[in-house]
Parts: sequence; structure tokens; C-alpha cells
Amino acid sequence: MVVLIVVAFVAGLATAVSPCVLPILPIVLATGADGDRRRPFLVIAGLIASFSFFTLASVQIIQALHLPSASLRDVAIVVIALFGLTLLVPALGLRFERMTSRLTGVGARLTDAGRTGSSGFGRGIVPDSASSGEATGPANPMSVVAGLATGVGLGLVWTPCAGPILGAITSLAVTAPNSLATLVLVIAYAIGAGLPLLAIALGGRAALARLRLRSASAWAGRAFGILVLATAGLMAVGADTAISADLTGALPDWTGTLQTLERTNQVQSALHDIGAAPAPSSDVAGASVPAGSTLPVGPAAPEFEGIDHWLNSSPLTISGLRGKVVLVDFWTYSCINCIRTLPYVEGWYQKYAAAGLVVVGVHTPEFAFEHDTGNVAAAIVRFGITYPVAQDNEYSTWTAYSNEYWPADYLIDATGHVRSTHFGEGDYNQTEQEIRGLLAEAGSAAMASPAPPASAPPFVMNQTQETYIGTDRANTFASPESAASGPKQYSFPGSLPDDTFAVSGTFDFQLQYATASAAGDKLELSFFARDVYLVAAGDTPVPTTVTVTGVDGAATTEDVAADGSMTIGAARLYHLVHLPAAARGTVTVTFNAAGARAYSFTFGG
Repeated sequence: MVVLIVVAFVAGLATAVSPCVLPILPIVLATGADGDRRRPFLVIAGLIASFSFFTLASVQIIQALHLPSASLRDVAIVVIALFGLTLLVPALGLRFERMTSRLTGVGARLTDAGRTGSSGFGRGIVPDSASSGEATGPANPMSVVAGLATGVGLGLVWTPCAGPILGAITSLAVTAPNSLATLVLVIAYAIGAGLPLLAIALGGRAALARLRLRSASAWAGRAFGILVLATAGLMAVGADTAISADLTGALPDWTGTLQTLERTNQVQSALHDIGAAPAPSSDVAGASVPAGSTLPVGPAAPEFEGIDHWLNSSPLTISGLRGKVVLVDFWTYSCINCIRTLPYVEGWYQKYAAAGLVVVGVHTPEFAFEHDTGNVAAAIVRFGITYPVAQDNEYSTWTAYSNEYWPADYLIDATGHVRSTHFGEGDYNQTEQEIRGLLAEAGSAAMASPAPPASAPPFVMNQTQETYIGTDRANTFASPESAASGPKQYSFPGSLPDDTFAVSGTFDFQLQYATASAAGDKLELSFFARDVYLVAAGDTPVPTTVTVTGVDGAATTEDVAADGSMTIGAARLYHLVHLPAAARGTVTVTFNAAGARAYSFTFGG
């Protein structure tokens, strides 16, 4: 147990200096802009206590009080926004202290409030006339309460990177909430995370003092107030982790290197001893490695157990998917590491579903607000996920797979055996090669070529969602008349709205696709993305011309020649557009012969 405590503490240290700290960094720095030197200590103490308590008990509290899963997070965001407002408008902080002091009967004398002003729930930025640069006088009880409240809010909204230790702690908190081991480990982790954050707050405070920014009185606090309010706004719409993932996508994965300690045999054995890492099944059913394969045949894949809801699909079973290659991806929507892998997982699904790949995203929540089905469904739309997602709120499937990490991938062959596992980010080309290899084993002739396609690029906020063309799901059709079954003449609108498509010419719309009925028929799309793909097919080769407008730097792709020519034949994903970076543009596909069927547009960041 001592080993786990030390590792949990070190993992907390690593998490607090990783990209996962970016969403709360403005708030942590803002605590050091205040004249009260106690505030950073109070805020971080509140964060440690809040993160520990709610990691252990938030689910039980929500269930006992019959509250919406996101209610605690919503309250925390309001507290943080209030903190930002008091920084932006110091008079609000002064009024808050006076009001709460009267209401609680404290009757504490504010320390020369007219001289110091107020910022951040009361203690103001000290003006030039203050010789010490610190708030003086007796402690104001409400200032103490306000600092702790801000820290509690941070602990509720912070969703740190999920290494194996944090995964084990969270799993134990759900399956064994009264475990002493869980309590000790979560406190060790929280203290490890809190100490670097305290150093950041104090370092920012020292830097402000050295630069004499605190003596500038109002403007430094107001600048921080605006930053804190903006951060609270991003948290309110659920964009904080996605933006952090996008901003840190280019950084090296040194956090993963630091977390290597968590994956050592000694640590894994200790986790198993406290019930945090169940031993995997050894049922190999006597299977042998197929000829030519480099992937060992592992145990039979467990079934999907205890699933609360299925999204994007009716319920699935491992036994019912025999004959298919299955990728089981454990994720949760606020995990930065998970968010950065989603485009790759979605890309594999788009490329290989027709060849026999089934992707199942098992959403196992790390925090209470992630139990809410509406939040998960919104995240699925936000990240453009089209494959089936199973909501594993009780950790039943997580436990069946002996999983302990977000994200985690289990690759299952057509006979139902686990053939490969991967934890964390990276190794995308290797995983794609393994997918292709198992599809080839299952008899897919399309996987004969050894060369893997390029992996998907990182996720981009506000990227155009998958756009379906058939009448069954065509909800962004912008031609003057709605799509109708059977051949019909259509025209382009005067102006194509963002993220919609239109057709010009004679098209025959069916439930899943639209067929160009004559040479010269056109399909047009307004998009925001770096890469645009079209799922299409033709019973005979259909010569096509692709034109991109509104953007600079469009490059040729493996499907479109430099002059814009392309041929649609076999049913597959055709790469229409590749840009240096995500941008708003329009792509027009002109079918130079009849017979092409267009199913959907998909995108990459």
C-alpha cells in the first residue's frame, strides 16, 4: 500500500504540470493577484478537499438527493464566475463581504476597506501607498470562506488526465466507496496535484509583485476577472477540455513518460491486491495464432455488461458480432487524452466499417456529471462520433475487461478473442495496421495492400459534423426544394449556408443516398475542416471533377488529381479536400456521367 501512496502522490504531481491543468490555470493564477497572501493557500486547500471528497462521494450524493448529474458542476461554475465578477468589479466583492458578515452575525470589521478596495471576494489589490504590498489587519472570516469556496469550485470542475492510478481510484470510488484504500489514495493524489498548483499561484503572485503590476491597482485584477469569466463560460458550454486538447495536441507526450511508473508490474500487482485491477480471464479456448499473423491470440473478449444506454445503435453483444473485427474503446468525454484520440477512432470506423470493422465506444464516467446521458449525447455530436457508444455508468464492462485507463483500446478478432490492447494516446499507425491485419484474417480482400492510409489529424473545435445525403437523415439539405424520393430537378440556392449541402441537376434521392441521373449534375457543400471525404459508389466508373473555393492552399489528395479530376467506382471513402489547416470553404463535385451514388460527407481536423 505504501508503494501505491507514493505512486499516487507522484502521479498527482505529474498531472498538475501537464496540459490537463490548462482549463483551471487562469483561475489559479488569479488567486495570486489578490492582496490577501492567504488566498492561494485557501483556494488550493479547498481544491484538494473538494477533489478528494467529490471523487469519493459525488455519485452517492447525486443519487441520494435525486439531483441532475451535472448539478454539482453547475454550482461550481457559478462560484467561479462569481469570483471572476468580484475581480472585475471590486465593489461587488466589498458588498458581498458586508452582506455575508451581517447575515452570519460575524460582525467582523473590514480592514480599512476604503483604503484597500476589494477584489476577489473582498481583499483588494494593494495600491502604491501600501508599504508591504500585502493585506493587513485581522483575518476576515468571510474572506477565508470565499477562498475555500473558490477552491471547492475548482475541485469540482477540474478533470485531470486519467493515468492508471486515477483510473483505479475512480473505479474503486464507484465499486467500493467505503474502502480505506480508496480514501488514502485519492487524498495522496489530490495533495500531489495541489502542491504544484500552489507553487504556480505563489509564483504568479511573486512575478506580479516584482513587475509592480499589483501596484497598478485596478487593471491587473480586472484583467484576471475577464480571464476567469471567460474560463467559466467555456466550462459552462463544455468546451474547456476540448480546447485544451486542441491547444496541447502539438506538445510531446512527456506526461505519458512520467506515468510509466504507474504501469510497472509492482504497481499493477499492488492495485490487484486492493481490488483495483482484477486479473484478466485466461480463457484462450486453445486458439492458435493464424499463419502470417504477428498478433498473439488472447482471452475470449468479455461481453458488454451493465450498460445503461446505447447511443448511435441498438444494443450489441460480443457474441452477436462474431465474424466482425471489433474495436472496444474505453473513453469519457471530459478526458483530454480521450478527446485527442477520438478523431483517429472515428477515422478508422469511417474507413473500415464497410470491410467488417465495428467500433464500440464504452463511455465509463470519471466524474459525476459524466453520468448524464444528455451530456454524453451532446459530446457525441460535438466530437462527430458516429459509431455505437455504450454508457457504462456502473463500471460493469470496465470491470469485466479489467480495465484501468482512459483511453484504452481492445482489438477483438472475428472469433471473439482479444488480439491487441493499447492504453493512452499514440501508436495510431500501429493500431491501424493491426486493424487491417485482423480484417485480412477475416477474409477482407480490400486489406491485401500492406500500406496503411494516413491517420486522422487532431480534433478541431466547430468542425462540420458528418453530413448525410439520403432522405432518411439529410437534415442540412439547402436546395430550394426538400429532397424527395425519385428523380427530380434541383437547383443551388442563391447562397449556401454554412455546414449545409445542395444539389443542382436531376438527382434520385433514396433513404441512404442520392444518385446523379445525368452528366453535369453537381453536389456542393459548405464546410469547416481540414480534410473533406465523400462516401460514394458507382456501378461503373464515373468521371468526376472536384472544385474547392473560398480557401487557399488546397492540396491534391490520393483520390483527386492536380486538375481536380477523380473517378468514383468502388463503394468507399473518397478524399476530396486537404488543407494546411482547418478553414471555411466550399467544395463542388461535378459528376461527368450518370450513375454515381453519394452517401455522406465526413471530415478530419
